[in-house]
Amino acid sequence: MGRKVEINKLSWFMWFVAVTFFAFQFVLRLFPGLVMTEIMTKFHIDATSFGVLSAAYYLGYAGMQIPIGILLDRFSARTVVSVCALTCTLGSLSFVYSDSWTLTLIGRFLIGAGSAAGLLGTVKTIRYAFPEKYFTGMMGLTFTLGLSGALYGGKPVSLLVQQIGWVRVSEVLTVLSLVISIGLFFLFPREIKEEQESDDSQSEPTRLATDLRMILGNRKIIWLAIAGALMVGPFESFADVWGVSYLVNVYGFTKPDASLVTSGIYMGMLVGGPVLPYIAEKLNAHYWVNAISGLLMAVVFALVIFSEATFSRSSLLGLMIFVGILCSYQAVVFAVACKLAPSRLAGLVTSVTNCINMCAGCLFHFAIGSVMDLNWSGATENGIKIYDPSSYITAISLIPFTLVLGFFGFVWLNKRNALPAAGAISAP
Repeated sequence: MGRKVEINKLSWFMWFVAVTFFAFQFVLRLFPGLVMTEIMTKFHIDATSFGVLSAAYYLGYAGMQIPIGILLDRFSARTVVSVCALTCTLGSLSFVYSDSWTLTLIGRFLIGAGSAAGLLGTVKTIRYAFPEKYFTGMMGLTFTLGLSGALYGGKPVSLLVQQIGWVRVSEVLTVLSLVISIGLFFLFPREIKEEQESDDSQSEPTRLATDLRMILGNRKIIWLAIAGALMVGPFESFADVWGVSYLVNVYGFTKPDASLVTSGIYMGMLVGGPVLPYIAEKLNAHYWVNAISGLLMAVVFALVIFSEATFSRSSLLGLMIFVGILCSYQAVVFAVACKLAPSRLAGLVTSVTNCINMCAGCLFHFAIGSVMDLNWSGATENGIKIYDPSSYITAISLIPFTLVLGFFGFVWLNKRNALPAAGAISAP
């Protein structure tokens, strides 16, 4: 018999502690995009190499999704999440103090690996502390509060960089990461392991293999994750890394203003986080909500890219907020993925879905950097490559293209897959 779950003060406290780390990891995630020029100057690298640095975070994040999902399903979330926060601290130390490009890449990888527990730990906490009927709503609320970290990681951090320098800001973020790690360990409840419904005749590795085969063999979950991955460009590529430099070089914005505009995507996600899942649930139109979101985002990015930089700062901010609302399709994707799997596998199915999404982010960063170098005019300054607006425009054009592919993916899913009852995994 399943464990009866009731909402109480401890439920909300557990969720708040977990979502604090989820919010902070966004600040670490966005930071390199704000200091792109400084990093390229320090290490004498081109756009492709900077794309590799950005991809290193996503490689660590994606690579640790399944292992952390497994750990969260087997061990105390307090231990798993606090160790992951400490991993972010170690990665930040390497990123700040190392003059070695290799060690910097490793540090960025560690930050991504540790950050993987931000969302997964919160999802596991929700599954443990709240009744299942509140899951979609709590996912939306999680994105709303968690993404506040992305807002602070935009213009406020950019202004702080101007005031005290990017190295000093990096040191501050490292200290905050350590404080959060210690706080998670001492404030999070000692045990929140969920009761496992398993066959006692199976060993732990055998059960794990069975669970992974169940999820990876379910075509609905995999195609859902792939369709969602095709639509990550606006926030994992534009908002996280390339958008600030694009707006500075193409639109002529100052860096703080460009940071504010790109942060508009996360402002929109604060609104869309609870709204889009509610609409999808109310209309029972999860796939169509995602499909329309992808198509509208493609239209907006096509206008921004091919308008010859005619939009004002306020107009662009409004468009990015609208894009952010649509980017909340991710909350719908995770909610659907969890509905396609037994509740005891919430951590694992979320990790598999997010792994595929973040792998797409990794590929996006490398592809955008490579396209910029392919279109490089040959200009340099102090030995550093200078990229003209056409290089940025061509590279960012990858985003609306993949958004259209994502639109068709969700239309196809809607035709082939009816959403099953919650907690019932459908046959592969």
